Amino acid sequence: MTINTKEFREEGMEKLGIANLRPQQEAPMEAILNNEDVIVLMPTSGGKSLLYQLPAVMEPGSLTLVISPLKALQLDQVESLRSKGIRAAVLNSDLSAAEHRDVLEDMTEHGGLLYLAPEQLRSPAVAEALQSCPILTRIAVDEAHILPQAKDDFRKAYGKIGSFIDSLSLHPQVIALTATATRKDVARIRKSLNIDNASLFRTPMRRDNLHLYIKRIDSSGKTRNGKCSQSIEHTLFQSVERELSKWDEHGAVIIYCPTVKLVKRLCKWLKARDYPVGKYHGKMNHVKRKAAQQAFMNGKKPIIAATNAFGLGIDKPDVRLIIHAGLPLSMDGYVQEVGRAGRDGRKSRCVLFYTKSDFDRNKRILSQSGGRKAVARRLKRLNALHSLVDSRKCLWRVIEKYFGEKLQKKCRKCCRCKLKTD
Repeated sequence: MTINTKEFREEGMEKLGIANLRPQQEAPMEAILNNEDVIVLMPTSGGKSLLYQLPAVMEPGSLTLVISPLKALQLDQVESLRSKGIRAAVLNSDLSAAEHRDVLEDMTEHGGLLYLAPEQLRSPAVAEALQSCPILTRIAVDEAHILPQAKDDFRKAYGKIGSFIDSLSLHPQVIALTATATRKDVARIRKSLNIDNASLFRTPMRRDNLHLYIKRIDSSGKTRNGKCSQSIEHTLFQSVERELSKWDEHGAVIIYCPTVKLVKRLCKWLKARDYPVGKYHGKMNHVKRKAAQQAFMNGKKPIIAATNAFGLGIDKPDVRLIIHAGLPLSMDGYVQEVGRAGRDGRKSRCVLFYTKSDFDRNKRILSQSGGRKAVARRLKRLNALHSLVDSRKCLWRVIEKYFGEKLQKKCRKCCRCKLKTD
C-alpha cells in the first residue's frame, strides 16, 4: 500500500501544523513520496525540512535518519516535532553511554526521525545498529553543500556518508538538501552519495525582497602630510553605525565579521553607543553561545555581531538588515548569509562593506591548510565573490550566473542597478 495519497498527506500536514505546501515544495515532495532519490536546492527559509519530515510522519513505524552538521539545529527541530506529538530524537556526544544506547535502540525498533551529525556514523555501535535496521526507510543529508568541501579538511565525516549508505543491507531513499550549490557541486554531491539518478529540484536563488548593496571602505581624514587621522577600522565602524541609524528598531540585525577580534571590538564600540547588541563566535563556550542566540531570537538583543559560526539553523523571519563588516570567504558563504534576511517576505537590506586588503587577507587564510587542489577550490569560491564586488552589473544576475541558474531581468534594486537607473 502506498502512502502517497491525499488522505495520508493531509493527516501528516495537520500533525505538523502545515496548511498548504509552498509552490517550490510541491514537485520535490511528489518525487519523494514516489520514493525517488532527490537533490533539492532551495534558498534559506524555503521549507526544506518539511520535505523529509512529512514523509516520515506519513509513514509511522519507519525510521528517517537526518544527518545535520549543527547540534543546535538538531535540538530545535526535535523539540518542535515532539511538541506536536511526533517521534523524534537526537543522537549526540552530550548523551551518557546509557542514554546513547537507549535512544539508538528505541529509534531503530520503533521508528521516527533520528537526528545526528555525520561523525556519529564513525561509532561501530551506531553503524551496526543502523546497518541491521529493517525500518530505515530514508536518509536526509542536510547542508549538502558541505559534501564537495569534505576533501578540504572541512567536516571530513561528510565525505564518508556515501560509503555508510552503501554498507546498509537495505538501500534507503536519499534526500540531499542545500541552499547553495553550483553545477559542479551538484555533480560532486551525486558522486559522493552515489545517487547518479537522483532528480534535481532547483528553486531560483533570487529573492526580490532582498536589496543588495556593496560599499568599499577606505581610510579617511587625511592630514596635510598625507597620514590618516582615522583608521580603516574606525571608518568601518562608523559606516556600520550609519546603516544602523536607518534601522527603525523593527526587526533584527545580523552583523557578520571576518574575525573574532573584530566581533569583540565592534560589539564593544556599539554597546558604548547604547545599541542592544550581543556577540557570537566559535571561541565562546556552549552556554554563552546559546544565551546569545536566545537573546537575539527573543528580541532582547535584536542586534548580533558574529562570525560565520552564527547562522546555520537560525530561523528568525524578521531579520531586516544583514551587514558584512568585511569580505566573507566565499560567494557561497555570502549568499547563505544574506539569505537569512527577510524570511517573512518583507523588504530587507543587505550591505557588504569591504576594504582593499580583505581579499589578500582571505587568500592567506584559505591557503593555510590542505593540498593544492583543496586550496584551488577554496580560492575559486573566493574569486567568485571578488568578481561580484568588482562587477558593475546587476548583483543578482552575477550570483545567478555563478550558480548556473537562468538569468532573470535586472533586479533594479541593488546598488549596481541603481547606479544606472538613478
